[in-house]
Formats: sequence, structure tokens, C-alpha cells
Amino acid sequence: MRAVTTTTLTGERADLLQSLRRHRGFLRQTADGLSDEQARTRSTVSALTIASLLKHVADTEEQWIAFATGAPGAMGGAEDGDWDGEWDPNAPDPRFVLSEADTLVALLARYDEVAAATDAVVETADLDHATPLPSAPWFEPGAAWTLRRTLLHVIAETSQHAGHADIIREAIDGAKTMG
Repeated sequence: MRAVTTTTLTGERADLLQSLRRHRGFLRQTADGLSDEQARTRSTVSALTIASLLKHVADTEEQWIAFATGAPGAMGGAEDGDWDGEWDPNAPDPRFVLSEADTLVALLARYDEVAAATDAVVETADLDHATPLPSAPWFEPGAAWTLRRTLLHVIAETSQHAGHADIIREAIDGAKTMG
């Protein structure tokens, strides 16, 4: 679990972290009480599972924060992060593919590690720091995102996938995070 910080955040940083933590909590809650087998269950027509969503969201959050803090090649593709290949929308996204080591306990621990690293960045980094988006067919040419904009994207991604996980969980055993 995340260590308790002694710094009291206020304003925008506090709001961003509170929102991100809330949506992470919704996603984590969908895994409460599940076995590894249930966490890997495809309970809808989608290939998504609660386990694959936990893996994907942790990997994606880590990737976007690495991008926003200037890690070379953080967005994949070429060494500089620019898109250098063909995109196949039907190919499986490796961030959803589970290995034998991807137990529910391991996935939740990794998610906690990624969350702690992201939280540390939000607590201290310049929210106005902008990083150019890599050249890719799905990004506007020449666009740059601030750390703030990147965090808003991570919050949206986490929220969207928490909703997916809630539907999957409800189909497994009727449990749901809200309502």
C-alpha cells in the first residue's frame, strides 16, 4: 500500500490526486473478494477481464507519467517515441495480455507501486511542464501536453476502465461498486 505522505496538498494538486485516487479505488473495488480465476473471467462479449484491466491501467498510467516527465521512448514505437510502424487495430494490446505471474495479488501490488510513483510526481512536479506528443496517426501533429493535461487523461482512462470492470464484476457475481 502507499505510504502516508506528511505533505498536505491543497488546491489543484489535491483535487487532481483526490480524483485519481477515487477512480483507482473504484477499479480496485471491482477485484475485492475475487479469486484469480474469477479475476481472469471473461463475463461479457469483450475480451476484457478485471485482471487484464488492472494490468492495462497500471501499465498505461506508468507510460503516460513517464511521457509527461520526459522519459525517452515512453510512448513506445521508435526510440524517440515517434510512431514508426503500421498500426493494426485488431492486434491484441500487450498491456491487456496476462502472464502466469499476473496473479490478482501481483497485479494489485504493481498498481499500488505505479500509483505511489504517480502521486509523488503530482505532489512535486511542475503541472505546466509540457512534453511534445510523439508523431502518431492518433495525435494532432505538433501538439504538446502539460503534466496537468496528461493527468486528466490518466483520470479519464482510469474512470472509463473502472466502469468496464464494474460491468464485468456484476456479470460474474452480481457485485457492483455503486448503486
